[in-house]
Amino acid sequence: MPLKLVFPVSLMLQPSVKVKVKKVDLFRGKIDTVDDWVSVETAVVLYINGERATTFLSLPSQLKELCVGWLLTQSIVDSVDDIESVQVENGKVRVRCSKNIKARLKALGPPVVTDSACGSENTSYFYLIDRITKPFVDSKYRVKAEDLSSFMKVLNEKAQLFKLTGGTHSAALFSNGELVAFAEDVGRHNTVDKVVGSAALNKADFSSSVLVSTGRQPASMVMKAARVGIPIIASISAPLYSGIIAAEQAGVTLVCFVRGKRMNIYTHHERITGVF
Repeated sequence: MPLKLVFPVSLMLQPSVKVKVKKVDLFRGKIDTVDDWVSVETAVVLYINGERATTFLSLPSQLKELCVGWLLTQSIVDSVDDIESVQVENGKVRVRCSKNIKARLKALGPPVVTDSACGSENTSYFYLIDRITKPFVDSKYRVKAEDLSSFMKVLNEKAQLFKLTGGTHSAALFSNGELVAFAEDVGRHNTVDKVVGSAALNKADFSSSVLVSTGRQPASMVMKAARVGIPIIASISAPLYSGIIAAEQAGVTLVCFVRGKRMNIYTHHERITGVF
């Protein structure tokens, strides 16, 4: 008989919950029972024009932004103007789009669960949807290397849930040097969707922006930025080879290991100034 997990519904609506834990200290040879905070992962089902599109495993916060951002970073819609309404209720998000997006949804494949660890995309660098939209970022935007360090510092300072639980990623979008969106989530892909959705709803300019992230950068992360025209990604973590290839071909400047005054520029270095 399969195991059926039962979660307290009220607790699943919070970003974090307190649990009892046995804390072991081998140096002191001691074990204590203490209260600790852990992040919450809950299932969020997205319906588009009445049809189930995907299921996210996400923090139960910024769900409107998450779904709007996903529609944009997957190129299901071209702008927020294509979205007529968004309704969020009881772990379900219902979106009504003004244009026929069936062909684009079909290009993504059947509905899947967007896992909090790895996302849900195909492992190839460019997907069927990219054959329709052909993303390439041609922005002339430039940013100083020292500004990337400052952006990362702001991101870390705002990541309060991570400081509480140690169980989240975070992302932020800086447009023309100003912070316009921030999000935390159990999944690194979700954080990008949330900040893109938030920024788009507030009419931010993606062409002169920097996406700052705590997550590794595979192609699936890089292409989210490329599809909405974000020219620069800065991450505290490592790139994957697929991410470097995708960034090079999609015209995205990929900067990783942004830690203090050090960073590695992998693609389109001309957008980063003040380094020589």
